[in-house]
Amino acid sequence: MSKDNQTVSILEQNLDDDLSWRIKELSLLKNKIPVQKGTEQAVLIKAGITLLYAHWEGFVKYSAECYLQFVSMQRLKYNELDYCFIALCSRKSINELLKTQKFELQQEIVKNLLDNLEQRAQIPYEGIINTKSNLNFEVFRDICVIIGIDYKQYETNQKAIDEKLLTVRNKIAHGKDLKKNYEDFIDIYQIVTTLMRNIKDDILNAAITERYKRTL
Repeated sequence: MSKDNQTVSILEQNLDDDLSWRIKELSLLKNKIPVQKGTEQAVLIKAGITLLYAHWEGFVKYSAECYLQFVSMQRLKYNELDYCFIALCSRKSINELLKTQKFELQQEIVKNLLDNLEQRAQIPYEGIINTKSNLNFEVFRDICVIIGIDYKQYETNQKAIDEKLLTVRNKIAHGKDLKKNYEDFIDIYQIVTTLMRNIKDDILNAAITERYKRTL
């Protein structure tokens, strides 16, 4: 991150800068792909799909981490935060609560959670977003849930993410001689670049409207 995401304007600048260089790289490669079929087209389409996936994964991870840092730096109390951020802060205690069968320990964990609601929240943002090097729709949905973004609006793109992008990228990565035509590439190019722009807009809108705060 260029600067810590203390304000909406810094968050916006960081997201804009990161998205900009990614789109530039993708556009440069797209424009070098010949429209006519041939060996050069096939090789560049493979490279293009690999790069599309890299930037899809990279931007989702980067933008989510930026937003988590932004929310953390608002210095809110636990009882002021939306539930997803309270759960994130309390993940260790919640996991202990689920594992233990001892009621006394369960009671102590619940007591600590409730007694700390007036304390300033310590929201972790480093090492939290895990794309699992396999950013399919299920993993993407989990990331949206962690940061409080509505994933349902992206469900129409599930097949494109899982089949047109991730499955094809994995086959390329495993050295398979995969043939994709120019129209297929342009289609997934448009989908992925639109998704990245939409994710940026959703995160900025959440920051501007203070969606990270609990609705009373």
